[in-house]
Amino acid sequence: MENQLVREKIYLDRTIGRESTQILLEGDIIVPDVKPDMAQLLSTDAKVLIEKTEVSADRVNFIGKLDLEVLYIAKGPDKPVYSMSVTAPIDDFINLEGVTRDMWVDAKAELANIDYKMLNDRKINYRAVVNVSVGAEYPDLREIVVNIEDVPENQLLKSTLSLNKTVENKLDHFTVKDQIVLPSSKPNIQELIQCSTQISNKDIRIASGRVNISGELFISALFKGDSDENLVEFIENAIPFNGSVDVTGANDDMFADVALNVQDQYVQVRPDSDGEERVLDIEVSVGVILKVYNTQEIEILEDAYSIDQQLDIIKDKVRYPKLVCRNRNQTTIKEVVQVDNNSPDILQIFRVKGNVLLDDIKIIDDKIIVEGVIQADVLYLAESDDTPIYSFGSVIPYRQVIETKGSTSDMGVNLDISIDHIAFNMLSKRETEVRFLLTFNTQVIEEKSVDVISDIEFKELDPGVIDNMASMTIYVVQQDDSFWKIAKRYNTSIDELLSVNDIDNPSKIYPGQKLLILKKVS
Repeated sequence: MENQLVREKIYLDRTIGRESTQILLEGDIIVPDVKPDMAQLLSTDAKVLIEKTEVSADRVNFIGKLDLEVLYIAKGPDKPVYSMSVTAPIDDFINLEGVTRDMWVDAKAELANIDYKMLNDRKINYRAVVNVSVGAEYPDLREIVVNIEDVPENQLLKSTLSLNKTVENKLDHFTVKDQIVLPSSKPNIQELIQCSTQISNKDIRIASGRVNISGELFISALFKGDSDENLVEFIENAIPFNGSVDVTGANDDMFADVALNVQDQYVQVRPDSDGEERVLDIEVSVGVILKVYNTQEIEILEDAYSIDQQLDIIKDKVRYPKLVCRNRNQTTIKEVVQVDNNSPDILQIFRVKGNVLLDDIKIIDDKIIVEGVIQADVLYLAESDDTPIYSFGSVIPYRQVIETKGSTSDMGVNLDISIDHIAFNMLSKRETEVRFLLTFNTQVIEEKSVDVISDIEFKELDPGVIDNMASMTIYVVQQDDSFWKIAKRYNTSIDELLSVNDIDNPSKIYPGQKLLILKKVS
């Protein structure tokens, strides 16, 4: 009777696990021959990025880079400002039990700490601590029984299974090209010292067959002007961008988790229409880590019986993640930061940077409490002949309570925190108020398990089972009983059970209720 079974293939998102490791990167930054000796370090910046992974049995190799940039004052009476940069490769591995090459692997890196030490006027030593987290998942294909033909519907117990189904995981990139023209108040560019890019105001829209991504590239640049004073100048500009990633099968009722990063940037000074060096050509490669998924409601066969046959039901226990809550929150973190006693007074602030770190996540009923710090860095024009430009750092704590309806302490949380806007207000020569707009994209995931029917064997009904039953039974309803369960236990039908007991509504069942059950006579 194999042809009686109606089967359906379902895909269950299965998480293999997640492992973390900490790596130490150490090396030297050497001043290029074309640049002068260092007198003093002004500002340091570092960015870590995992570019790809290579998977073998129970092991994930992660490959990426650590980009380092240094701003320094050179030796000499004019104390000119220079920058230099270096890229340190990352090539390491982490053991992840059960991972194979056909799985989707997600690798994330976070710069936990970095120290710089000026060894001499041509060399800087750096020591960076990087936290790397690697996880793996795959679509688990299961063929399950969802119906039995020729068996009455009221002898089939069905339920609805709510599943998250990944449509596609994808790595991609797109390129943003634009120009920045200097305002008339700024001198021509003699030399570009430093240019940094930050992604902000990200917005995701899913259309038919693609995911559209928009936002802004916040560009800040330091340059030497061609004026007699040869002062360091500063400009900033927001460049809007629109990109898209093709995703077969995507539509607007699905969800998308998107992480963006600046993979590479190319900045070139070129003349304007008058032949003056006043234009910055900007080309930025934006990396995309994308996951598109939806929620499916699938009707499954939970249990079954037949009055005329014996059904031997074979079940498998499967585990799957269920999306409990998904939301997006924003909050502004404000703090007044001060220069220390050894730093010169502030004349003008050039820019403020921030790096957000997560320290702890606590889940209580319907809420998540997030705590961490923002590593802020302020670069400013100083009231000092010895150090015309200076920078100082500050660690700003934050705490955010996020409403997540349905969450409990035993569930998992996927949390992405980004800085979408930075503002500042100089209060005095020693104090500045900084403001960071933080965006929290939160998912609460419950790991569920369910018994699904993988097969059913049909056998002739054992006559002894019926023969040994009493011709009439008075059954006392127990907690969690249903008419379906009772009918199956005594090999009768729900209709028969309701009719004998003169019950017209099958929902009228309660503990302690007495039911008359008559033996089926063949």
